[in-house]
Amino acid sequence: MRRVVTILLASSLVGEAQQSGVVCAQANRVKIVAPGRLKVVSANRLDVSYHWTASGNARLQAVQRDGWCLLTTTARRVPASAELTVTLPRRIRYSWLESLSGSVTARYLGGDVEAVTPAGAVEMDEIGGNVMARTGGGAMSFGVVNGSLRCLSGGGSIKVARLGREGVLETAGGEIVVTEAAGWLRLSTSGNIRVERAAQDVFAHSSEGVIEVGESGGMVTAETSSGGIQVGKARGVRGESGGGSIQLKRVAGSVRATTASGSLFVGLDGSQRLENSFLGTGRGDITVFVPSNLAVTVKAMNEAAGTTGGVLSEFQEIKLLPAQAGQSGLSLAQGSLNGGGPALMLSASGGTISIRRQR
Repeated sequence: MRRVVTILLASSLVGEAQQSGVVCAQANRVKIVAPGRLKVVSANRLDVSYHWTASGNARLQAVQRDGWCLLTTTARRVPASAELTVTLPRRIRYSWLESLSGSVTARYLGGDVEAVTPAGAVEMDEIGGNVMARTGGGAMSFGVVNGSLRCLSGGGSIKVARLGREGVLETAGGEIVVTEAAGWLRLSTSGNIRVERAAQDVFAHSSEGVIEVGESGGMVTAETSSGGIQVGKARGVRGESGGGSIQLKRVAGSVRATTASGSLFVGLDGSQRLENSFLGTGRGDITVFVPSNLAVTVKAMNEAAGTTGGVLSEFQEIKLLPAQAGQSGLSLAQGSLNGGGPALMLSASGGTISIRRQR
């Protein structure tokens, strides 16, 4: 073990002291537990250095054992104004970062990182490995994470700029924003969710907010109790809203979208195969844009067509069926485009079903 070098510096504030040290020359894993704000970075060095500012008689102590560097405080009751800054070697494979009463900030760490705080914020950027982070209620912000990300907040927002693998992001109340993800995403909150680009599947659940997915290389599953759903481009959609509108701009594969009272606006992707699909609303319009080259069999039913527009189509192949006995107010239409193909089922209990030619 390398000799610990500790320097105590008097502060201009009454009762406050500063402590600096250089420890743990050969450690490849580190565990840091301290009150107050915790800031961790890496540098091209072989040892761990730190600078600690706190009031009272609390001091930091370091222990190196079995490849671990343990850096903790000698007293648990330290004011939240305490601050610890630690510089780690770049070769550290794993870092446990725990603040007992403040925020956690980490940058330029090459290995896996786990961060814990009871209520403070968590901020990370340029992390080479996987990240696990938990906070009782603070906001969480991640710049570049090259590995996977699993994070949980008791109520703060979660924002991610670029994720190299999969992500599981959960918060009790804040919004979730992901700019780019190379893996699949599983997102859950009571607030809004926005994903700009995801290379694989996206599962998003919100109890009240709006869900927006710009582009997904896989299936998008979006569930919200009262907000709307918007998907730009995806290879399949499962969308369900209890009371909002659903807008799908360019989707393929299997598409199933339902809302209790909102409208549906759906554009199909003519460059990819459509699978059996269903669009339904309890109270609202359905407008679907179908490419002229798409092979599909359309079946539409509007249960309250007596006082609405029923079913309207820009394709002559899709024809209204004659009403049968006992079906007063029911409007049915059916037809095959380009020889027919997978079924596209449209169902409304009011409003108008419009089947339009995509231009």
